[in-house]
Amino acid sequence: MLGGYTRGNDAVSISSGSLNQRFGLSYTGNDWSLSANTIWGINFDSVTSKPLLSPCPVSAAYPHNGCNPNFLNVDLTGTKKYGRWELGPVGLYSTDLNKPIAAYRKQSQFALGGLVGYYFDWVSVQTYVTSDVYENNYGGSHNISGNLRITIPLGKGPPPPIPPAL
Repeated sequence: MLGGYTRGNDAVSISSGSLNQRFGLSYTGNDWSLSANTIWGINFDSVTSKPLLSPCPVSAAYPHNGCNPNFLNVDLTGTKKYGRWELGPVGLYSTDLNKPIAAYRKQSQFALGGLVGYYFDWVSVQTYVTSDVYENNYGGSHNISGNLRITIPLGKGPPPPIPPAL
């Protein structure tokens, strides 16, 4: 998938255009789901007119600017279904690919966690929690992140019932 963002000029946006490329590869069979999804972001404006929460140092040359590096994000998921339940590990990796200015401190992090899902007759619900096991230039703080995903199929009749777990 290929997408992009245009410059914004409001109090919330970072005022930077970018190209956002996404690549994914999955195996889904025999009750297994193994997926790798990658986002490669290329920013057109490496130094913005608005400050960002980033490791961009304030200096005489860049007193009120923010830095926007190119980046890579990778999501890894490996789950197994047990009747209506789905369980497995997840991993998230992100890194800056360049230094917008010479004094920029590139950031990176890697988080691991687990996913639990349940499939109702019409709706599936998944939740996963991850915790940083590695971080660089995020100030030494380790993030714990929780996510909830609800999937409702559109345009089809109800799926066939899933057999109960043994």
